Formats: sequence, C-alpha cells, structure tokens
Amino acid sequence: MNLKLLLLSCFAAGSHAFQAPRSTTSFTRTQQIYAAPAEKVHVLPTESEVTQAVHQLVESCAKQAISKRGHFALAIPGGSVLKVLSSLDPSDDWVSKTTLCFVNHKCVDITDESSAIEAQARAKFLDRWGLTDIISLNGSS
Repeated sequence: MNLKLLLLSCFAAGSHAFQAPRSTTSFTRTQQIYAAPAEKVHVLPTESEVTQAVHQLVESCAKQAISKRGHFALAIPGGSVLKVLSSLDPSDDWVSKTTLCFVNHKCVDITDESSAIEAQARAKFLDRWGLTDIISLNGSS
C-alpha cells in the first residue's frame, strides 16, 4: 500500500472530527460537517516521510504524557498504522510506562494473525518493544 497522505492530529477537534452529523434526513447545503482544524492536518509527499513523522509524534507524545502524568496511553487501529509502527525503535524507556489499546471493529480470535490486529501488532513490533500493558478486546459467546 502506497501511503501518500497523512491526516494526523494530536488533539482532534473533539469526538465528532471528520464525522457528519447523524440524521435520518438527506444533507442540505446548510448542514455543517465537522473537521479537524487545518493547522492540525499534515500532508506529506512520501511514505517514508509519513513514517518518520508518525515515529516522532508517538515518541514526543509519549514523553510529554509521561512527564505530565507518569503514563502514556496509545490507541491504534490496524492497517498502515501497524506497518508504520513496525519500523519504530523506541529511543527511550517510554514503552514500560505505556498502555496500548486496539481500536478496531473486528470481532475475531486475538491470536489469529491473518485477521486479528493484536496478533499482527505482536508479531510486527509489540513483542520486540517488550510492551505488555495491553487492553485486549475479547468477546463472550
């Protein structure tokens, strides 16, 4: 997958960023769609620049959170984010003070590497990082 565009925001414009208002009626030209502020959107020309920017952002946010609160929480989806994080070698000990949560929509066995984001993340970087504080999604039958 060739990643050409980075829409990245440390602090998105609330939980409704990039979401249209929910309505059962059709949209009219007067309805507003909420978006992140333009200064929080970064467009980078190459995949390597996106990767480097994400690495810097994660490390910077981790260090800032740990200095303020003593802990860092990271929530990640699957897809290209896993690929980008797989090449990150943490430059500090922030991983030991990090809780990771997966934000995905799949309800699958978390050990299935073909479809479970957690299994893919463990194989690509979590085990190498030594990150153990993970909030896993598990269901009930």
